[in-house]
Amino acid sequence: MPAACRPLPSDNDKQAHSRPGPGKCCGTFQSPLHAHDSVVMAKIPVAILGATGYAGEVAVRILLGHPDFRIVHAGSDRSHGKMLADEVPSFRGETDLVLSPDTVDAIRASGARAVVLAKKSPDVTRVVPQLLDAGLKLVDIGAEFRLRDHSAYRRWHGDEHACPQLLPEAVYGLTEIHGDAVRAARVVGNPGCYATSVLLPLIPLVRAGLIDTSAAVVSVSYSGVSGAGKRFIESNNNLFHALNENLRSYKAVGHQHTGEIDQELATAAGSALHCTFVPHLAPITRGIHSTITATLSRGASLDGVLAAWNATYTGRPFIRIRPTPKEVEVANTTGSNFADFAAAIDGTTLIIASALDNLVKGASGQAVQNLNLMFGLPEAAGLLGRGL
Repeated sequence: MPAACRPLPSDNDKQAHSRPGPGKCCGTFQSPLHAHDSVVMAKIPVAILGATGYAGEVAVRILLGHPDFRIVHAGSDRSHGKMLADEVPSFRGETDLVLSPDTVDAIRASGARAVVLAKKSPDVTRVVPQLLDAGLKLVDIGAEFRLRDHSAYRRWHGDEHACPQLLPEAVYGLTEIHGDAVRAARVVGNPGCYATSVLLPLIPLVRAGLIDTSAAVVSVSYSGVSGAGKRFIESNNNLFHALNENLRSYKAVGHQHTGEIDQELATAAGSALHCTFVPHLAPITRGIHSTITATLSRGASLDGVLAAWNATYTGRPFIRIRPTPKEVEVANTTGSNFADFAAAIDGTTLIIASALDNLVKGASGQAVQNLNLMFGLPEAAGLLGRGL
């Protein structure tokens, strides 16, 4: 395994490497460090494109500790040739990965069998067909493969798609809902963070006929600042002085996540179903909180809502149904792949509170959850630790 792709050995590994072998000499002795190398070599090789952004950084952190994957390509177009730990200092002492250019040649030369696409770039999207033709599987954390229809992509993203021929086969990677399709997929479009928080509680209820689809469905959602990435965005005014002790909405009409929310709700309902989605920027680093309201169908009850959730999510490791909306807090999900939600009823109005970490369950954690299924692994592999 190239040194640049090997996690740094622990102190125990170093001590084990320096100790003499057993007293009996019956063949070639393999030190524990070499045994560790052989185990690492057996892991599935993964390329992370855009490894220095927020989503890429979290993907690296998860995969460094994953029992079944190893990183063979950490990509950066701006910083290739530099140590990842120099560009993201929190990795110092954890890995000696060297950043590589995100080109087809570099990715193929790494020996990767899977790609996590954690950057927004039409140039990168154009190479996806070449990677798939080479037999690689891909999970896109960005928005390129979430919408199945090219006209919908043009509407919500205002541009032509770089490889529209792949949109019909791409699987929308809401893992708990589309897990069987994810297992068979070559390319998965990871859902948006807001969309994940809205769709996970709503889809089972729409499928069960508990929501009046002729009435308004509304989500008022809040995101931490990391949802905008590491760069200053003038339209978001995401500087500290503008965010501290402040709260505001943005894109109250026409936010791009509305397209995927409506697509998935319509699939669940069997007919068009629109969610009025109003996002807000909150003065926290990470996290999503959505308050969703809808009208119950005639005869529907809170017991029916809970029964639909339990029928869909019992046994799923990352869904936690809380007793009341009061127990749904962003802080309870921070650094984890959990999604928490709860419900209350006011007359015929259903109120749902939903929370998750926008960088983990809303991005890289769900991407690894999908990657696990694509390679026949348990969906929770590498994802049960905190501090991701």
